Amino acid sequence: MAIYAVSDIHGYYELFLKGLAEIGFSDQDYLWCLGDMIDREPDGIQILQHIMKRDNMDLLIGNHELMFLNSVDDNGEAVCNGKDAYLWLDANGGRITFYRYKELPVEERIELLDWLKERYVVRRIELEGRTYCLTHSFYNPACEDKRYSDLQYSDVWNITWSSIWRDDPFTHALDVYPNYEYTFICGHVPVQNARAWETPVEDANVLRSFHHENMINIDGGCAKGKIGNLENGAIFLRLNDMKEYAIPL
Repeated sequence: MAIYAVSDIHGYYELFLKGLAEIGFSDQDYLWCLGDMIDREPDGIQILQHIMKRDNMDLLIGNHELMFLNSVDDNGEAVCNGKDAYLWLDANGGRITFYRYKELPVEERIELLDWLKERYVVRRIELEGRTYCLTHSFYNPACEDKRYSDLQYSDVWNITWSSIWRDDPFTHALDVYPNYEYTFICGHVPVQNARAWETPVEDANVLRSFHHENMINIDGGCAKGKIGNLENGAIFLRLNDMKEYAIPL
């Protein structure tokens, strides 16, 4: 069995499918999606439903799923007036996702919400003698192997928004990762940004994972879309042997 991780697809369903084909994903394999499957591009709801219907895929909550859950109506009504509604719709590309969500029958909306609320926020897995900790961005040991429904909003916010590669004082985090004997796999900040933050070099925009001590960032920058000659896309990482597959937009 091969275990894969991917992050921050941001509504590019065809890219997601292309990546699955590229890695030869089969029913014997398993895929962890590390959040931010939605927003920016139109097909985030379709991606969530694809993951939801597969027994060998799962989703960790990212900051975009967090905003979604705290914007839409809990009962599946086609309204968006929760506490994160402005942040989601107008500041983070959620409007296209909400339009697609409203097109679903109410029973499918409820099914999707119920499923999302039971997804993990931080997940630890053991594989071939190595311990991996999967998270959208940051880490808190108290949140390990906890589902969204088990945690307070502030806990999930901290895990999904905080990063050591952000200038914003509200989201900039201390580098806690070396304190733990895990290999952390995360997304949230595009690898191009993280690489430029750490060591500003000419090849910062290359589509490959970024390694920082015991952390591996696999956000390929889909949130940026196609911009000039920037190599944005998806990075599928096979945890068994750390082979990665770069799928450009």
